[in-house]
Amino acid sequence: MKPGAMDKASQGSESRHALLQVTGMTCSNCSFAVERAMKQLKCVERCQVDLINGKALVQYRPSLHHGQFTAADLCAEVESIGFDASVLQDLRSCQMRSARAVLNLRAKGQGEVSRELRCMEGILDVTEDCGELEINYDPYSCRARKIVSDLRSLGFEVELVEALKPKGEAVPPGLATAVVLTVAVVVFSDVLPCFKPMEKILHKHIVPGLPCVTVILGVLATPVQLFCGSRFHWGAYHAISSGVWDMNVLISLGTALCFTYSFMVTFCMIVASHLGVECKAPPPSYFETPCFVITTILVGKYLEAWARGGASEALQELLALRPRMAHFMADGSYEVEDLPAQLLQIGDTLQVFPGEQVPADGLMTSNCGFAEFDESLLTGESRPVRKKKGDVIIGGSKCLTGRTEMQVEKLGSETMLSQIMSLVETAQLNRAPVQRVADSVARVFVPSIVALSFLTWMTWYLLVYTWEVVPLSSILDGRKSSWPELDKAFFVLEHGLNVLLIACPCALGLATPTAVMAATGVAAKCGILVRSGAEPLELGSRVKAVVLDKTGTLTVGRPSAVSAAAVCPWALEDHGWQQLLSTFRQHAAMAASRKLVLDVELPTVWLTPDEDGSRSRSPSSNSDASTTASESEDAQARLRLPMPGSSASLVRENVRQEAEKALWWAVGSAEISSEHPLAKELMQVAQQKARVPLAKPTSFENMTGVGLHCVLPGDLKVSVASAHHIFTKGCRAPHSLVAWAEAQMSAGSTVVAVSVNDVALGAVALRDKLAPFARACVAQMEMSGVQVWMCTGDHRAAAEAVAKDCGIDKDRVVAQALPADKVQVVKSLQEKASSGDASATRAIIAMVGDGINDAPALAAADLGVAIGAGQNVTVDAADIVLVRNDLRDLLAFFALAKETLRTIWFNFLWAFLFNTCSIPLAAGIFWRYRVLINPQIACVLMLGSSLFVVGSSLLLKRFVPPQPPSLV
Repeated sequence: MKPGAMDKASQGSESRHALLQVTGMTCSNCSFAVERAMKQLKCVERCQVDLINGKALVQYRPSLHHGQFTAADLCAEVESIGFDASVLQDLRSCQMRSARAVLNLRAKGQGEVSRELRCMEGILDVTEDCGELEINYDPYSCRARKIVSDLRSLGFEVELVEALKPKGEAVPPGLATAVVLTVAVVVFSDVLPCFKPMEKILHKHIVPGLPCVTVILGVLATPVQLFCGSRFHWGAYHAISSGVWDMNVLISLGTALCFTYSFMVTFCMIVASHLGVECKAPPPSYFETPCFVITTILVGKYLEAWARGGASEALQELLALRPRMAHFMADGSYEVEDLPAQLLQIGDTLQVFPGEQVPADGLMTSNCGFAEFDESLLTGESRPVRKKKGDVIIGGSKCLTGRTEMQVEKLGSETMLSQIMSLVETAQLNRAPVQRVADSVARVFVPSIVALSFLTWMTWYLLVYTWEVVPLSSILDGRKSSWPELDKAFFVLEHGLNVLLIACPCALGLATPTAVMAATGVAAKCGILVRSGAEPLELGSRVKAVVLDKTGTLTVGRPSAVSAAAVCPWALEDHGWQQLLSTFRQHAAMAASRKLVLDVELPTVWLTPDEDGSRSRSPSSNSDASTTASESEDAQARLRLPMPGSSASLVRENVRQEAEKALWWAVGSAEISSEHPLAKELMQVAQQKARVPLAKPTSFENMTGVGLHCVLPGDLKVSVASAHHIFTKGCRAPHSLVAWAEAQMSAGSTVVAVSVNDVALGAVALRDKLAPFARACVAQMEMSGVQVWMCTGDHRAAAEAVAKDCGIDKDRVVAQALPADKVQVVKSLQEKASSGDASATRAIIAMVGDGINDAPALAAADLGVAIGAGQNVTVDAADIVLVRNDLRDLLAFFALAKETLRTIWFNFLWAFLFNTCSIPLAAGIFWRYRVLINPQIACVLMLGSSLFVVGSSLLLKRFVPPQPPSLV
């Protein structure tokens, strides 16, 4: 088997994800019809349809279908219900989770090239379209330039092409023809009759009762009705066949009835002339009505699609951030050559000049000092971000100052830009709860309108023919007619046609998706990523309580060590210091000592134990009294201060310096595998204090929310955890160390203790600065009626100190909370909020944390918000990801959510009021007062309703994040 060839049985049993481009959808009924058609297939497990972007994401399992089943069969199923579909992507589930990059090639002999590519290792998928190949590959196991070179070495002629552009909503077929013919209809029916010579010609009867203008209008209207309106007629046929009636049914039925009536009038005039029946005043024909309706709807739908595309402007701007070319530097060379960005590989060295955009994510490698980058479109940070060597440079950001060299670290789907675009696109696939209600209404709307139009016809038939309430003179309105029965028939028919044409389910279906599209795009520009679609936007507008983590949320998340304490090594008779010093000496002897220019200014307080030697030791019985007294005398002898300058004093000073290095070496080595913010600070200090390379633990156990325990080389058992955990879990801790820790905690510091072989040897006090704008943001949330809680794993004193600075009531502070405790706090708030009025809407609880230690609480909350995610924008447990560590973005999301829901309900209100007011008007309720509309006006009003809803949603693009009152 060739490398990369896969077992067909395993491929068939594994589920696949197909992304389809679906064109022709106009309202929520259309998207529902696609979903229903897909879900009726036995092999389809899940289907999500994005009405605005015209995409469908289908998860299917080919093994559940009898025979071979592919994404092309999914497209055939979509086409069978009247929509056009094409495959954008078709990947296995495992490939969806792996890194993906795209390479676009044009090659002769596409079939052979595709077969060869699928046999290469690292190739995930190959799509053929319009003579071009779109290759999805894993950039970590396969290299783009090698793919091209391997194909050329096999004799294939390949060339690189630009990325295949997604198929958007194109110009509707027949639009140009419909516009030209309708303009001609208007000219012949309304313009030329204004000139007397032309009026005589146009009104000259070919046969009695049939003027020339009627024949001309019929000839011009026929192609419009049959050819230009065919999409509506076929759509109506498929809609009725599938049982999901949409707008096509109303349009097709209305125009067909109007055209048929006009054709029958013309046909009757011809037949009457042959039968010798004289008809001096024939009833009017309405060939111009179907022309005007179909053309207006085609133009309106095109404008509507264009306007809806404006809602996805944010995605288009993000896509524009990808540069086409990169300045590539070969290994060991200072020469720069231009290379297409598609051919970049992991590890490539690039140059970025001022004013250019970065082609991929990577690390800055140049030693030229600092460079500034504009990341505003990616993170929402309006100010330039300064980078130095070793810092991460985000692909798509713009270099402002300084020529920069960088090394490519991520490509394709792993880059931050791709992840943001993927999150935004995924968010638009999901429906909000309020949208599900609208979908349910829309599904019964069209059948109800058809029934209402028949009821309108029946009512007017009874009024005109049976009860004769409406006289013929009122119908003719001063005109003469030779065939009054036809005039009566069209009078009855016209009101039903108006009901069909003026009803607008599209406005109802577009109310939510257009608003969600605009809102997610605006949020992405502000550094707010909505992961779970429209539902978080709806929940965010109803939040009643927010639970905030302390570290990294209310504080800057970069705690710094301010003080340290250690027990004198000569004051304890145990194996803690002895084994630590022995192991440290062995490690230091094998490693060269580090030379640091600047040491950390961190004072260490050396403590002496109490008379009993440790907190856990105490005389257990009277029989041990003599032994205890002897040990106490020996301890006092060790604690006597030697004379300054004496040899004993120098020995103790050397031991103390060595013990300090050994203790920090143990702390840094233990924290080397941890990702907690405290661990990073401790490791940085330890690297400078120890002055020797840190050791890698032989075993490591992370105690979530508490600390860690590990074993260092030499069987040295080290625990670095909160002081409360170390002092209460059986470790021997001198009272002096406990007292020092309690004093630091009462001052608001976070204290981390260190134990070696279950003996507490030292502790470090750390403090974190309050995050900018934290107090103002908390005050703003409180003023808006949102309860603010703080839940932290830190001790009570430090938590209350931060809460006091932020203005949080101390009764809403939960300290020393493990991850499970945070989950319990969230659940208790949910139960408390729902225990009141059972009929009231349940209060929404939001949890805001860093997305790592707070992941269980983020998942348990109604709305999980991960703050300060930076490049890690795919926090699985969070519904909302705030790229920046700034609480103002949380306020911006709440404000945007409320504005979005307000827009959605306004759109619903407009759609409801429009249909409520316009349908009775179209049905002729106000006929007695001569308030009438014709089919042309009904069509214009219907399209205006849809465009009004789209325009209302586009106003969200003008959203400006609010500022807390104290900052304005």
